[in-house]
Amino acid sequence: MKGHTLLLLLVAAIGWGGWLSAAPQPLAVEWLSTDRGRALEVSGGLVRYRFTELGGALQSAYVYFSTYRSQPLDAVPGWTLVDRKLALAPGVSLPFEIWVGDAQSDSHLYTLEVSHADEATATVSMSGGIGGLRAEKEFTLRTDALYTMGVRLRISGQGERVRVVVGHRPSGKGVPELLFLYDDRVYASPLAPGTYSRFQGLGLVGKQSVFFLRLDEGSGLVPFLGVNAAGQPVFGLEGSGDVSFRGVLYAGRNRYLLLDKAGLGMLVDLSFFSRFLVMVMRFFEWLYQLTGNYGWAIILFTLITRVLLYPLMRNQLRSMAKMQRLAPKLKKLQEKYKDDRETLHKQMMELYRAERVNPLGGCLPLILQMPLLILLWQAIMYSAEQIHLSPGFLWIRDLSQPDPYYILVILTTGLMLFQQWLTQRRLPEPPTGGGQAMGWLFPVIMAVFFLSFPAGLWLYWFLSTALQMGQQLVVDWELARERARPVPPPPEDEPAGD
Repeated sequence: MKGHTLLLLLVAAIGWGGWLSAAPQPLAVEWLSTDRGRALEVSGGLVRYRFTELGGALQSAYVYFSTYRSQPLDAVPGWTLVDRKLALAPGVSLPFEIWVGDAQSDSHLYTLEVSHADEATATVSMSGGIGGLRAEKEFTLRTDALYTMGVRLRISGQGERVRVVVGHRPSGKGVPELLFLYDDRVYASPLAPGTYSRFQGLGLVGKQSVFFLRLDEGSGLVPFLGVNAAGQPVFGLEGSGDVSFRGVLYAGRNRYLLLDKAGLGMLVDLSFFSRFLVMVMRFFEWLYQLTGNYGWAIILFTLITRVLLYPLMRNQLRSMAKMQRLAPKLKKLQEKYKDDRETLHKQMMELYRAERVNPLGGCLPLILQMPLLILLWQAIMYSAEQIHLSPGFLWIRDLSQPDPYYILVILTTGLMLFQQWLTQRRLPEPPTGGGQAMGWLFPVIMAVFFLSFPAGLWLYWFLSTALQMGQQLVVDWELARERARPVPPPPEDEPAGD
């Protein structure tokens, strides 16, 4: 009864854990003084945006949320690393500056206002006059947005040529590629008018980050490539007369599922392995939608994979148990035929046949488990933003980050050491030599090397180890019952015929 009570308490604690953890913080708004005049910073769950009065531009989209082996970055083109710090290159034109006629810069001051529909949603509005034109810009941000924000822009007045800068166009080796979207297809250069039905957006796609404007409404706009007054190359949208459009700006890390949610999945060319990874991530996300918590999603993922692999795992565990029982006999054969390798091999094969043991029976399940572990690790890493913005689990605010108190690391290491102790107790003879020491050291070495791995992966490892121990107990019980059965006598030889 004690075991059942502890199990019920653990399940109840896990269930409550998803609701007791803190939710993501609401949007934070702050006014700043910069070299471009006053600026407004709006911080969401993943990105901190900065809008400037001078030019009414988006100066920064600083992605401060980072996961294992990733670094903060600024998705706005023109930011570079200088002395290990991000800095905006001089002379760079910023997104959503407006050029009228032959102008190659925007030095007008815009009126900035911010309004809140609720604590998780903010709208930044800009308005200003440029000659005889009136410009209105509106950006809608949410604290749980996945690197996206809504964009509306309207320019009305005289019928002059108008250019809206979308970003700085970097040059050199390894820089993000400028791509154009027409009729749901991606192109590396603009298409000639009349060769397409819809122009749907443009932007930069790099290995680490994506800065792309998707157009949902707007007509008469075409892409332009130009140079600003400082000689810096830019790209953007061009039209004449009244210009207006509505769309979504994606400014963040290159994550396929997040781009797909933003309607930009076609920007990523998936490899053969990536397609399998996407399937796992979609299944992982479905488990989250089913449970409402990524902790429970990992638990269900572990249970499902263990159930599916159980027939193979059962064969592996039975082979391992039988091999452990045969260890004394194998040792005697090795001592007896230590100078005759050929005879030793024949005797060992004969012993395996007599005991119905396959020494390689456990290899295939182990091979199958490794890709599964790698896929889950990748799924957690590439779902990190969604995990970060979801409810926490027990004491862990974010399962994509390391366990803040290393409790799961300690529990998993302790469980693996306990498993090693049970394994040694199961052996007919206690092991000697370096193999025994390695069995005890391996869990500790693993804990040290993988200490900074996501807590979600440690949760999977803990549950997987516990389930494997449970399966081992079931197999030991089956083998004990088989050994307890009376062995039927061999059939008597039939009498020889006349």
